[in-house]
Amino acid sequence: MSEITNYCSLCSLACPVIFRGGKRGPIFSKDSILTIDWDTREESKYGGSLCARGNAAVEFVSHPKRINYPFVLGERTGIDAAVKETAKSLSAIKNKSGGEKIGVLIGENLTNEEAALALKFAREVIGTSKVELFAPDDTPLFRSWLGCDLSGLSPSTEKPSGTRQVFLMIGDSFSEHPCTAKPVLAAKNSGRGNEIIVISPEISHTAWFAGRHLRCRPGGEAAVVAGILKSVAQTTANGLVPELKKLMDGIEWNDIERLGGVKKDAIESAATSILGAVNIETYVSNIFGRFAMPGLVSLFAEALTAICPGDSKFDAQFVQQNSWGIYSVLAAGETTPFLSKLEGDEVEALVILGLDIFSAYPAGPIENALREKKFTVASQMFFGQTASRANVVIPAACLMEKKGTVSPSFGEDLVREDVIDPPGGVLTDGEFLVALAREMGSDLSGSVDVVRKTSRGSSGEGVVADWTAFSNTIRGLDASDLVLIPWSEAVHVADGSTSRNLHWSEVTCPEPRLYVSKEIMDKLDLTENDLVRVSSEGGETMLPVEATEKLQGGTVAATIHFPSVRKLFPWKLDDRRGEVLLAPVPVNLDSQSEKS
Repeated sequence: MSEITNYCSLCSLACPVIFRGGKRGPIFSKDSILTIDWDTREESKYGGSLCARGNAAVEFVSHPKRINYPFVLGERTGIDAAVKETAKSLSAIKNKSGGEKIGVLIGENLTNEEAALALKFAREVIGTSKVELFAPDDTPLFRSWLGCDLSGLSPSTEKPSGTRQVFLMIGDSFSEHPCTAKPVLAAKNSGRGNEIIVISPEISHTAWFAGRHLRCRPGGEAAVVAGILKSVAQTTANGLVPELKKLMDGIEWNDIERLGGVKKDAIESAATSILGAVNIETYVSNIFGRFAMPGLVSLFAEALTAICPGDSKFDAQFVQQNSWGIYSVLAAGETTPFLSKLEGDEVEALVILGLDIFSAYPAGPIENALREKKFTVASQMFFGQTASRANVVIPAACLMEKKGTVSPSFGEDLVREDVIDPPGGVLTDGEFLVALAREMGSDLSGSVDVVRKTSRGSSGEGVVADWTAFSNTIRGLDASDLVLIPWSEAVHVADGSTSRNLHWSEVTCPEPRLYVSKEIMDKLDLTENDLVRVSSEGGETMLPVEATEKLQGGTVAATIHFPSVRKLFPWKLDDRRGEVLLAPVPVNLDSQSEKS
């Protein structure tokens, strides 16, 4: 019986796991992978924990719905035929219109080495600079981190005495990164006076454990964290990088209260609690549409943590496991963002690697691009809507089936060496690119140099403009009676394209739901499980409704791991950077729909 030590690939925690059994077999037998266990070695992070998703990883790698053969125009075929068809179509477009008419869109299911290979393939084989990572939850955090170097910040006052610990949680880390709860709750309960402070508009899984819940307005997290940073900086007379100091000096408390929805007294009280801690740990957990300005939230939270006098730890927990690794590889290359060019004829072909784009964000431009007469090849693990619309589908391996490096957080690189063999017929993205390049007359076999951009800028340029954009976004919500925020379920991960196929999630959360307060239920004369039409600038969908005490006022929430909910968030691009702008969105509810 073999034993394979690996890392779970379902979120950025990359918890260590041990697969025990034999080699993968066509039936569940003694020769197949049998069990997944916690890695309980002393040095194992998170104390050898696995969440509900991680415990289902053995099901995921052996899932009967995994694609293990390619398709061309919806018809099953062989790898050689699929590669030939892809090479023929891409070569025809390149020869007729030029390589820049072809775009390479990358998701997080690539290693750093595969990202570097994809960049080399785009440049040397296709002749295009249009290579982009699609990770709208995480990209603003990376851009903000690279653009403002806070490593020089340090406490200006002495470390407090005692043993008191404070955990500042922004977002719903316990749902999106469940194993975080184990060390945080253990530390919180280890001493009198230890505290968890949560900033969120709803009573989330994380906020339920909070001793202090700064209940902000939808999207107002950046303002509340700015208020705490302002208070701590004033109390300690601590210097900040120039642009950040300029912003903090210019923000008025009435703006912080209005934009954040939390009173000055509550914010200053939280700042006092943090200043009195001998240890402060800060966690930022964003997901699709939660923060009105994710980059600002992360930047403010990191600066706050750095200038606190106690021992500190800052952890920006990314939605995807290797989005940072891929972003840093592409940032080191001269690539051209092309999300704004998806529609129309500027991009005539798409190579989609490691990404179920239609599940990640079925916005109008994406749907239109996949319906237009573009040639599309996509590496996919499951046959979803992206696969159904692609000309060629390549069966893709997951990260647990790939050797190589991933970078789950800033400063952390994990090397997978002992991995599970992928199902028969499945290719890694690297293997596919090498085969495709060979068919197009190039040799990309052998090792590839991985060059990454990880050095940070120093000025913080753009912070003030980002605050202005944040303020405008919040003002845009002021006139709306109802505002939709994302709702996270711990059995799902990210866009749900993986977790929706797991048995436990099919039992506990098989479909999206709309959550509203009892007040809204009564106002709209709704009863439990009524089907409600939810409409926004982005689109509309029908959702069963459920009352909850976790929401208040005009805040409503919907399960974010489903395409039908994600399409409610309108497609907007930041003209300065080409990033997708996501934030809570005004919605209307139609209670006259039929009962479920």
